[in-house]
Amino acid sequence: MIEQVIAFFEKLNLSLDNKKVVIAVSTGVDSMVLLDVFLKLRERFGLDVHVAHVNHQRRDQAKEEEKYIKTFCLRHNIKCDVLHLEANEGENFHDYAHRARYAFFDRIMKETKADYLLLGHHADDNMETVIMRIIRGSNLKGYAGIAPVVSGDVYLIARPLAAVSKAEIIKYAAAAEIRYFIDESNLSDAYTRNRIRQNIVPALRAEDADVDRKFTEFSESLAAAWEIVAERVNEVIATLVRIDAGKISFSATGFAELSEFLQYEVLFAILKGYSLSKSTVGELIKIIRSEKKNIKVFFKRMFTIVKEYGTVSIHDGEIVKPVIDLVINAPGMYRINDSMSVNVLKIKHLEMLKANEVWYNIAMLPVRVRTRKPGDRILLSAGYKKVKDLLIDKKIGILAREKLLVIEKDGEILAVPGVARSRILQQIEPKNLLIRVETNEG
Repeated sequence: MIEQVIAFFEKLNLSLDNKKVVIAVSTGVDSMVLLDVFLKLRERFGLDVHVAHVNHQRRDQAKEEEKYIKTFCLRHNIKCDVLHLEANEGENFHDYAHRARYAFFDRIMKETKADYLLLGHHADDNMETVIMRIIRGSNLKGYAGIAPVVSGDVYLIARPLAAVSKAEIIKYAAAAEIRYFIDESNLSDAYTRNRIRQNIVPALRAEDADVDRKFTEFSESLAAAWEIVAERVNEVIATLVRIDAGKISFSATGFAELSEFLQYEVLFAILKGYSLSKSTVGELIKIIRSEKKNIKVFFKRMFTIVKEYGTVSIHDGEIVKPVIDLVINAPGMYRINDSMSVNVLKIKHLEMLKANEVWYNIAMLPVRVRTRKPGDRILLSAGYKKVKDLLIDKKIGILAREKLLVIEKDGEILAVPGVARSRILQQIEPKNLLIRVETNEG
């Protein structure tokens, strides 16, 4: 086992000499064996060993596990940090716990300025992961399974037991008399991974006792293929996709020119922060390919995808259509929200009227400034026209439409500021009041 771990680092040209390592220890057999191996390597390589433990506070045994690892670390002169995971509301616990664990590990790595974060994933874990992703559907990178090494911004995440089977780990633990704890939830058939572990993996081993190694080789082959594909995916993203804070956008036409394989891979890459299956990405592609010019969907309660006249944008969270209904009854500044206001000014002479302005009569107040409603119509030179049809004719995208306001008097639309003014305004005299809808953009 010890030589296998050394060989892992040598194969990847990673030095162990005088390195600071943080080992994620759950007190299960995998992490306790990993910790034992690095304690035996500590003097040989001049290692600084640090332990990070997460108490999920979901099992009675968790307190005993925390107490044990603290005592163990004290006895072996190892610094130990513990995270107590608080209860979460309204969120999948597995997803929440995963994010919380890695945020904790990241903090410890940066505080200690460690070189490697070591995790106890082994060959059986990789088999289970590959099978799960085949069942669920993934992309090329996902089908490759668990990466043995992942580069962070200032440290590496390494899984030194990646090619070691669970049976070998248990055998090592018995020979070295290592104490470890068993999480009984891992024995339940309620979870997909457990069913794979208890039913599918044993069946595969019955067919071939060397299946662990073959899955490892399979993962290595796909990972190597992914490196080649990733170069092309990154090229596409660099030329096609714009990434801003909270928003990703790209040309629907440019996207359509990609092969279906690349379409999937690009979406998996730019949306890697979400846990998407292949079928879910397929649903996104259908939206993008749709013949509809304007689409807005709050997708799976994760993000909003918008298609507007050839441009696709993906926004964090939900974009809620504003509901505004403001009565203007006197001159002054009317603040609607952080990005929009209505400025009402007494003015008798005007050289030029801007698109976002209406010249009106103060005696004819009040008027309403509101978001548009179904059925709104405005009188233009050719007669009445639905506001909705007017916006379509002018190819105004769905997000801009939702922000547009109308100025209304007694049910009659006087203007859609920035778009059109009603012929009714031509009949109003005298004109002595300017109504201007202002936005942050001007």
